[in-house]
This record gives sequence, C-alpha cells and structure tokens, in this order.
Amino acid sequence: MYEEIEHIFRAYDIRGIYNQDLTPETVTRIGIAFGTLLNGEGTIAMGKDVRTSSTAIEQALTAGITSTGANVELLGTLPIQVTNWATWQGNYKAGIVITASHNPPEYNGIRFRRCDGTGYIDIENQEVKKIFYRGNFKLAKWNKIGKTNQVDTENIIQNYVEFALKHVQPERKIKVVLDLGNGAATYVAPKLFKEAGCEVITLNETPDGTFPGRTPDPLEDPLNDLKETVVREKADLGVAFDGDGDRAIMVDNLGRKVQTEKAGIIMAKYLLQKRKGKIVANISCSMIIEEELSKIGGEVVRCRVGDVFVAKAAKENNAIFGVEISAHYFLPIFGFYFDDAILASLLMTEILSKTERKLSQLLDEIPTYPIKRINVPCPDKIKFKITEQLKKDLIKEGYKVDATDGVKVIFEDAWVLIRPSNTEPKIRITVEARTEDKVNNLLKIYSKKIENMI
Repeated sequence: MYEEIEHIFRAYDIRGIYNQDLTPETVTRIGIAFGTLLNGEGTIAMGKDVRTSSTAIEQALTAGITSTGANVELLGTLPIQVTNWATWQGNYKAGIVITASHNPPEYNGIRFRRCDGTGYIDIENQEVKKIFYRGNFKLAKWNKIGKTNQVDTENIIQNYVEFALKHVQPERKIKVVLDLGNGAATYVAPKLFKEAGCEVITLNETPDGTFPGRTPDPLEDPLNDLKETVVREKADLGVAFDGDGDRAIMVDNLGRKVQTEKAGIIMAKYLLQKRKGKIVANISCSMIIEEELSKIGGEVVRCRVGDVFVAKAAKENNAIFGVEISAHYFLPIFGFYFDDAILASLLMTEILSKTERKLSQLLDEIPTYPIKRINVPCPDKIKFKITEQLKKDLIKEGYKVDATDGVKVIFEDAWVLIRPSNTEPKIRITVEARTEDKVNNLLKIYSKKIENMI
C-alpha cells in the first residue's frame, strides 16, 4: 500500500510533497511508528517551521504519537536549532522538527532528534521505516493515551537568547544585514543580534510559508538584495538563512558571498585560541581547511556528508567546532553537538568586533582553489556497486583512498570525490585542485572511468 512513497524515507529525515507524498494518513502512521519505537513512553518535544502544511503535520503526528501512550509538548514555530536546544535543555525522551529545510514550499518533512538535540542518523531512521511498513504498532488503551501540552514559545526564545549571549558577545557595535528569507529564523535572529548590541537591518522578515521574498535555499539563490543592501548600508556582515534557519550564507562587506569553508576557518582559528581541540569537516569540504588550520596546530577530522554525521563525529572526537559544506556550523565548544547557524553568525560579529580589519580582508588571506562538480547518470541498482568496485580498484593500484563517504582519491595537490546519490539515479564527482587545468583533467579521467564501468 505504501510502496510508492518509500522514497520519502531518507538517510537523516523523512521528506516529500505535502498531500502527495506526505498525506495526513501517512503522517499519522509515521507518528504511531515513532511512538512505537519509543515504546509509548516519555515526552517528545515537537517544533515546526513556517511552511503552510507544518501545523497540519504537527496535528497528525501528535495524534499518532499520543495513540501509543507517549506525551507530546508542542514548542511552536521555531528555527530548528532552537527546537534542538529546547530538546537538549528539557527533560525529553526525544524530539521532532517539522521542516523541509531549504526545499521548495510545497515540500515538508519530519526530522527525529535524540534527547541531546542531535538528529537521528540513517540506522535509527531505518528503524522508524521498518515499524512503519511492518505495522507492528504499540497502541495504548483508550484511558492510557498520551497527553499534549502547548508550551510558551516566547519563553523558549528568551531562554535561548540568554544562553547564547553567555557564550557570544560582540565587544563593539557591528552593523549586520539579516536576510531572514520569510522563514523561521525571523522569530529569533533579529532579537538575538539586537540584544547582543548589533545594529540590525532585516530583509524578508515576515514569516510566510510560500517564501515570497526569495527561494528558501540561500546556497543556490544569488542573494542580490542582501549583497546590495550590505554595500549600500556599509554593513560589516550580511547573513542569509534558509527556511528553517539551519543554514547561514554569509556576505562580506564588499557584497561577496562567503565560501562556507572560509567562514569556518575564521571561526575555527578564533575558537582554537580559546581552547585546543579537533575540528570536524565533511568529506567534500575544501582542502584549505587542513592547510590553514594545520598552521596553528589544528587537527581536522573528516566525516560523511550530512549535518547529522558532522554532529556524530564532533561528539565522538570531542571537537570544538564543525563545518558542513552546505553552510551548517557546529559549536560543541559551547556544550551542544547539533548545528547552530544563528549562533555561529553571531560569533562572526564577535570576531569582527575584536579587530579593525574588515571581513573581506580576513577572507582574502585564505587561498581559493578551483572546484567543480558533475553528475554521471547511473541506474540505482548498480550505483553503489560501481562505487565499491572503484574503491577496490584504486586501492589495488596504490592510490591514497578515503572511504568515509563514497570514494575520495587524495593527491598531493588535489582530490576527487565519487559519491552515489542517496535519492537519485546518479553518481556525483567533485574535484578540487590548485589549478583549473588539474581539475578539468581529473574530471575527464574519472567521469570516463565511471562511464566505462557503467
């Protein structure tokens, strides 16, 4: 019956188009499956983003979860990191965030959280999927169903802001332009930055699940309004958040989009002065991270692509900072392992407040290497086999290979990453090198190699 929607169960969340993939019936069943996984016990914190379907999903999930005997506390509409923070701070067995992050407005999704606010990884999400399909549900008796409680959302926000300002505080007034993208960050980011003493200008500040101001994905959006406003207003920093506030694309004082790894390097260098520790970066981040941080004794640990895997690696390695190429930033130095793009953006204002130099000057000290990505079409049934065989062949041929996530071939002045897509019939090839010619040459060699294998 549910075979046609199997694609909604992904490596670290459930995601699909509302009323097409995610119907109220399906969502309720997901709630029952999750409650069953938790044995119908404890209380689950539930937050949501601004999407038009989020309240309907919240109601259906709540009905499913409470039918197993577990309780639900509704946290209200919040950026994902504030829901994570409230889950971590509270006495909860687990958490849920209703969000489709940076996807178009017709999408929505469900992300499960552990009691420390970090996300379920693929193994845990597979357990929910198994229960969903088997239907071996734990349903409570009519007089033992769970309770639902609506908590004070404004109180959560204020407590989060107070917590954040204990850890990050600019020393002088920094002028910041926040492009809130009509998303959930609008409830928290302006308040936090203003209470930190920043001069704040906001764009797209009205919450609206149709995202009329720009696309909910600032990684792909040109962010022209933000760039122009930063330059016109002579601001020190611009920040654009995605739909649920877990991605932050920064813009420097010259109106240039900041490469995620470069922002990460600036923050990591600053935090390493406070405390020595490891830095986590996913496998597809630029090699400039190792090059720059090794100069000051920083040790970089690589991990799988995906914010939940960065959080996992940060916890396992007792890291002080983490960065994910799609503009997720992690601040375990402050005691939590989930990503927080809002607090990381505020941290950048603290860094700028302690120097007379502009962000553009800090960025231009860090080299930029050419990097290119292409997709090679490949049937789903063989894409993982091809990647595995390629790994064996390359190791046999004596290449330096990192198999953390897909196959990464490491050269002295370049690297090639070959990863099968989790959701589409394709294999992705990413190449970074110190020269454009080297990038193009490696792309040609490895795309041909994979096409021949297919």
